[in-house]
Amino acid sequence: MTMSSTLNIQNLTVSLRSGLPLLRQVNLTLEPGEVRALVGESGAGKSMIGKAVLGTLPPATRVTGGQIFLRGQALVHLNAAQRRHCVAQSAALIPQDPLTALNPVRRIAPQITDPLTRIHGWSAERAQTRALELLDRVEIRDPARVMRSYPHELSGGMRQRILIAAAFAPSPPLIVADEPTTALDVTVQKQILKLIRELQKEVGTAVLFVTHDMGVVAKICQKVSVLFQGRVMEDSTTEAIFSSPTHPYTRALIAATPSYADPARSFSPVPPELIAQMKSKIAQEEIW
Repeated sequence: MTMSSTLNIQNLTVSLRSGLPLLRQVNLTLEPGEVRALVGESGAGKSMIGKAVLGTLPPATRVTGGQIFLRGQALVHLNAAQRRHCVAQSAALIPQDPLTALNPVRRIAPQITDPLTRIHGWSAERAQTRALELLDRVEIRDPARVMRSYPHELSGGMRQRILIAAAFAPSPPLIVADEPTTALDVTVQKQILKLIRELQKEVGTAVLFVTHDMGVVAKICQKVSVLFQGRVMEDSTTEAIFSSPTHPYTRALIAATPSYADPARSFSPVPPELIAQMKSKIAQEEIW
């Protein structure tokens, strides 16, 4: 960690009220302008890390150990109001379901401009101009018409582009992208990934990219953290993860990924015996 790190997570443990750990001593650092992937199967804890950073953990969970530093500010022990202020000033979210993320009874315009005026103190005119610029930048035709529209009047791809524009509008130091292409078809997925990468480079935002798709990781990320049952099993550069993965679980995830460039190549599911071994090892470590 350096003093200029955008995000630093140290020994973070998140548990259910019952005491069952969901994240186990997670450590990771995100530098300015860096895109880091969180990968692993469903339930590995990828989205839970993003929620812990943004302060949106479910009510039945709590942080039971470790610390989160956002631009050097320790978050875990802040009260709710202080944490909301700190996170709102420095971070944004691109969620995976654009339909439920947008308010269905409000037009698009205030859903982009309100955070700029209320949180960042922009004038209404400046916020309106920025919203139109970003909608045009994410390749939405007739931005003025879309600003007057309701979410149900737009396609899924357009709604996701709007959420991307809203996230990047204030040029935040950190964006958590929580599987932002999951609900989209393959063609639109490719377009959305291209937009996120281009805007990320232009703005210099650091991105914590939650995904289960190793193909996405290869296209957009520089660093990768591989998770299993809330624990980081391997942490390295994207190049190293694909060329010389050190953990058998990482190798199994890569082997289980279909190759669109080589559709004839066979792929194998993650071996059940490997999963059983890893679960047993984690259980033994927690007992002792």
